[in-house]
Amino acid sequence: MPSPRRRRAVSLALALALVPCLAHAQSAPDSPAPTPAPDEITGRLESMTEQLQTLQSDMDKLKRFKFSGYVQARYEIGETSSDSVKVSGSPQALTLPNRDRFYMRRARLKMTYDPTSLTQAVLYLNGASTGNTLNVTLLEAYVTLLDPWTPLHRHQLSIGQMNVPFGWEIERSSSVREVPERSRAENVLFPGERDRGAKLVSAWTPQLETVVGVFNGGGILDPTFGTEDPTRGKEAVGRARFSQGRFDVAVSGYGGRAVLPLTGPDVTMDRTRFGADAQLYWELPSAGGGSVRGEWYSGVNPNADSLKTLVQAATTANPVTLLKPGAAASHLDTEFQGWYAMVAQNLGEWAQLALRYDVFDPNLDVAHDQYRRLGAAVNLFFDGTTRDRAAAVTSNLDDEPRDDRRLFL
Repeated sequence: MPSPRRRRAVSLALALALVPCLAHAQSAPDSPAPTPAPDEITGRLESMTEQLQTLQSDMDKLKRFKFSGYVQARYEIGETSSDSVKVSGSPQALTLPNRDRFYMRRARLKMTYDPTSLTQAVLYLNGASTGNTLNVTLLEAYVTLLDPWTPLHRHQLSIGQMNVPFGWEIERSSSVREVPERSRAENVLFPGERDRGAKLVSAWTPQLETVVGVFNGGGILDPTFGTEDPTRGKEAVGRARFSQGRFDVAVSGYGGRAVLPLTGPDVTMDRTRFGADAQLYWELPSAGGGSVRGEWYSGVNPNADSLKTLVQAATTANPVTLLKPGAAASHLDTEFQGWYAMVAQNLGEWAQLALRYDVFDPNLDVAHDQYRRLGAAVNLFFDGTTRDRAAAVTSNLDDEPRDDRRLFL
């Protein structure tokens, strides 16, 4: 039997022999994964490339759509407001003289789609609520084709429903206007600002641009014919604008005919307009940008007052529409003239002051029928996309008793 000393020597030898084995076992890495074959690596890369290309294609399609819009919520206070309701007519019609109210003036959504570098489609909607009903109306829907033979596509043809290219105020967006509403002349001559037709825009130089177009003529708010056109001949419109940096000037012309439907032979009326507009811009070191703008209108147009006075409207008892005895059809359209002047000045990055005076005379041969209005506004800019009209006051200065002052917040 081995002696104790010998047993200790054997145990020590075994321990010394086992230590390197344990150290090797602890430090040895896991078994390496098998290296993929070159064909497998190539397949994985091709699969990732296809996924990225699909994602890029989807992103490119989405980038062709652009959405924009705005909301105008208002509180209005009217000088002639009263808590009463007038009921008249059959079926009954309600007239509310109260103007102290909250309301939605505009709620717009616009979508622009660019399928290629030479085509564009626009869809522009307006939403308004009446009671518990939401009404969505179509403001604009047109397609634009850009010319392929000039590097900057200087010629563009648009077809559909769009702004009438007359003057400066019509095509200026309501979202950036300094005062609450457009001028009286523009409201009377171009109700709704839009019509159905086609226009050709040509930028001959960086300073000179011309627009020619043909339209139905009634506009999108025509209460008589709606989307129809009673005449085969179309309304023609043209504009030439010269821009020299801080100064712009333009002239516009419009010609067409309006139809008054009567029980007997219809009556045609002239619808001709001439216009000129100019804008001057400046920059004050301590305040910011400012501008002064003016626009003038003249021509012959159907007169709403003449139509009420000279035309016998149809009733339930007498369902015919005729000229009243002794009325002359030539008096239904009258010479008009209108203009406005406006100045606006920014006060730093957060505020703006604006003042506008506009005049419209629907009949130059009649006295005391002018519409005159003075408007002032204070605009506050919350951020780059939100503007708060702190106060906008318009005051009618007519010779007639319809004088009214309104405050918009």
